Amino acid sequence: MSDHKYAYLEPGRYARGWHIVLFSQELALGEVKQLRYFDQDLVAYRGESGRVAILDAHCPHLGANLGSGEGRVRGDNIACPFHGWTFNPQGQCVDIPYAKSIPEKAVNALKGWPVLEQDGFIALWYGLASEVPEDYLPRITPWGSQGWGDWKFYRSRIRAKPCDIIENIVDIAHFPHVHGGQVESWENRFGERTVTQLSTVKRDPNASMIIPPGVVFDVESAREDAGEDADAWGDATYHGPSIMYYYTESRSPDVSFRSWWVNCHTPINQDEVDLCSAVIVSSLNDVPLPSEFAELYPQMAHVAFGQDVEVWKDKIYREDPILCDGDGPINKLRRWYEQFYLPVETDRQ
Repeated sequence: MSDHKYAYLEPGRYARGWHIVLFSQELALGEVKQLRYFDQDLVAYRGESGRVAILDAHCPHLGANLGSGEGRVRGDNIACPFHGWTFNPQGQCVDIPYAKSIPEKAVNALKGWPVLEQDGFIALWYGLASEVPEDYLPRITPWGSQGWGDWKFYRSRIRAKPCDIIENIVDIAHFPHVHGGQVESWENRFGERTVTQLSTVKRDPNASMIIPPGVVFDVESAREDAGEDADAWGDATYHGPSIMYYYTESRSPDVSFRSWWVNCHTPINQDEVDLCSAVIVSSLNDVPLPSEFAELYPQMAHVAFGQDVEVWKDKIYREDPILCDGDGPINKLRRWYEQFYLPVETDRQ
């Protein structure tokens, strides 16, 4: 019998669904990357056709990492740098250069992870080998188009649990204390695989605000330059357990802009996550954005997450918190989040 109220707190369990592991710009044609997620070593590579594949990292022959020595891409396959055993994107051994035949056990010895590359990011599906990955991630059509460009992203590996991070989507009460904002309107909407926050938050000069260490610019001045006191609104939606899209528009006499953010957290192990904020921004009118603003705004997005990190890094998770009538729908969010966790006997693969 479980010692925990929620399945997502069970050791060794991770959410079923899509998880971003790279941005497209991080993996060039023929390039190989070693990854560490879900307490497993993985290898990602982009084949000569442009296709991205992600496999278990260690060769079933004598255990070499397929990414060692920068890896060896062969067409759309990858060859082990130790003895040349070659695997296709599904993880099947298709060639052993010095053998007359491939041992039967080697044919399907590696796992090829389901991969989705769209709108400038690369995600893998964590789930049962027998299941078909769900198609729940909508397109971000402005990405890469004129006036928008590619993602500017900031990644950090932090001590936190995924459940700590996802609860931000419903936590209305932390804004005046962590982000220095006054909530003027707030609504949460729950779908089958989505939870949305519709909000309007204004800067409150009398509110407290956490300044993350290492910030090299004046946050207060940057807020003013970024239009934090302008007529602004935002729509943040988690699509599945770990990927949030945020769209916002802001209008002011100085600068009017629209922006898409992709905020994601991918588990490294039981205690750490890879936290990433990625931003594209464009003018709302025919006036081009000042170059200084275009550079500063993505940094502000990263600072916003950094404010939360300062709390996450040494908090504990309360399974049965004492809540009050001013808190958001935290328990409802927890019940929604529970759906992404598999039975204990089938969770790890």
